[in-house]
Amino acid sequence: MIERYIYAVVKELPRNVREEKSAELRRMISNKVRKMDNHLTEEEKIIHVLKELGPPKKLVTQYREKERYLIGPKYFERYLSILRLVLISIFVGLTIIHGFSIIVSVNSFSEVISGYVGPLLFALLQGIAWVTGIFALLEYNEVSLDRNTSEKPWSPKQLPPVPKEKARISRSSSIITVIISTVFVTLFFFSPESIGIYYFIGNTMEFIPLFNLHELSLFRIFIFISFTLTIFGEVIKIFKGRWTRNLSIIVTALNIFSALLVILAIRNSDIWNDEIVVRIENFLMIPFSRILFIVVIGIILVTVGEAISDLYKGFKYGE
Repeated sequence: MIERYIYAVVKELPRNVREEKSAELRRMISNKVRKMDNHLTEEEKIIHVLKELGPPKKLVTQYREKERYLIGPKYFERYLSILRLVLISIFVGLTIIHGFSIIVSVNSFSEVISGYVGPLLFALLQGIAWVTGIFALLEYNEVSLDRNTSEKPWSPKQLPPVPKEKARISRSSSIITVIISTVFVTLFFFSPESIGIYYFIGNTMEFIPLFNLHELSLFRIFIFISFTLTIFGEVIKIFKGRWTRNLSIIVTALNIFSALLVILAIRNSDIWNDEIVVRIENFLMIPFSRILFIVVIGIILVTVGEAISDLYKGFKYGE
């Protein structure tokens, strides 16, 4: 019965502490049993001690170093604040895009509205998932949001210094990036046929799709991961509010990996609509492969420039 009780407790604990807690619990139960009155049988002593200890779940809570939360009290207010900010940004961005589509679309108003609700819900769910996932990781790994946190009595000396102006992260630029990324990902998954070049001939609006829809499905995962990493980095920047060394390294790594995925996707000529390839080549008098090469070089230069800027800010103002 003792072993059954110990098993019921330690199976809920992390593997690296199970053996230690099993031995500790076994010693404690044995000591309690030995101190019981001798007029009781061995089984009665054990039952009495186990009842005194209570249900296994009670001990599991005591043995854990902290309570388990998806988002704990320490993080919850910031979680709500950033979640609200991201959801409002997504709503505003998609509403602007679909407001524009009402103006230029040849579809009926009801068709435009029905095409708005689904992508909006999808984008809002993405935003909730991104923010919740980030905070859940922070909660699980016990990452501190504030400096100088300790169990000592609070003192005004523990207040962090006001960061220099250049060390602060602009929320507006991060919000704009989140909006643009979310809008593009939503359109890319729900209406890839609507992404392209719009132009007028007289009073008639013409449109050339950007993508070859038959080949695009193979590369959706690259685009999705790339923009998810971008949004992940921007949410962390909003969340932190100031540059630190670790933040600059994390954001740089996310941006580099995101850029690599975009490059892998756009370099494949099969995803581009043949008509738009011909139009661009005739207009610019340059092979489309050369244009893609120039775009890739541009992505690399921008990524490297951002990496240098972010690392400089993180290491210069991170202390």
